[in-house]
Amino acid sequence: MLFGSTILELALAMTFVYLLLSFLCSAIVEFIESLAGRRAKDLRKGIAALLANPKLAQDFFDHPLVKPLGKAPSYIPSRTFSLALWNMATSAALQTPPVIAGVTRDIDILRATITRLPDDALPADLKGSFVTLIDEAGGNFEKARENVEKWYDDAMDRVSGRFKRRTHWILLGIGLAASIGMNLDSINIVQTLAHNNDLRQTVVAAAENYAKTPLPTPDPAAAPQTPDAQYAESVKRLDKIRGEINELGLPIGWSSKPLGEDPRGLPEGWGWLLKAIGFILTAMAVSQGAPFWFDLLNKIIVIRSTVKPHEKSPMQPSKDRPAPETRRERKSDDEEESKD
Repeated sequence: MLFGSTILELALAMTFVYLLLSFLCSAIVEFIESLAGRRAKDLRKGIAALLANPKLAQDFFDHPLVKPLGKAPSYIPSRTFSLALWNMATSAALQTPPVIAGVTRDIDILRATITRLPDDALPADLKGSFVTLIDEAGGNFEKARENVEKWYDDAMDRVSGRFKRRTHWILLGIGLAASIGMNLDSINIVQTLAHNNDLRQTVVAAAENYAKTPLPTPDPAAAPQTPDAQYAESVKRLDKIRGEINELGLPIGWSSKPLGEDPRGLPEGWGWLLKAIGFILTAMAVSQGAPFWFDLLNKIIVIRSTVKPHEKSPMQPSKDRPAPETRRERKSDDEEESKD
């Protein structure tokens, strides 16, 4: 059972290491994305595709409800989207500037206005979508607005899906680059943790403490909107995660000493092939993402908590069932019977 406990501790420690590395590489990706403004570009492209009209999309981003979010917002709440679009439709119905028009709750006026708009102002596909969403509400303004919000959320989910697929491959590349640059060799880390009980116990304790708090998930509504704020937030997060990794005392980084003298040292001969495999394993692990490793971390902790008590103490008899007799007790009983 001692060997099994060591295996669980090793699995728990490596899962925690991969979790922190996933956070680190994700922070690097966010840092790069903030520099390139990819989230804002993806959002604008997604809304332009949803509205299917470049002029209509530009009018939407110039709307007084959307403009305060910045020149290149990375997130627009669904309520803001629906109210801005509703206001634009009301303006078209009343032929007044958007600032004055407000939002009409008369579904019939909105529906009639949308159906009368020419195709160059509102494409036929988009017009059909609006009419369908309004008719499904059955004359209820709030229901119609919720339908528009749900329609927007579904479109943003598709944009988010494309972003996640792209991020997966970026994470793989960043993970490989970080593995080589920081000497994050999975095989070397496993060997070190397996032979260094103190280090393994330190990482396990840190993993158990880390699992007590929920997985940090950024709230897009509360995220900084400007590129400068996004850049500053990414740098701050990157420094925090890098400090957490360094505190573990893992054999990361490069050393000029031979590998036999220092676990961070340089291998020789075929040892480079083994190290390359370790780098690839780390990159593949990082590409799975932090949520995957956080869920696995909690599962291993649960398994370890059920196994650990049986390793520390022998099974105690229950109140309803007596403890099993030992060989000495059975021998004494047999001697007593033979005397009788």
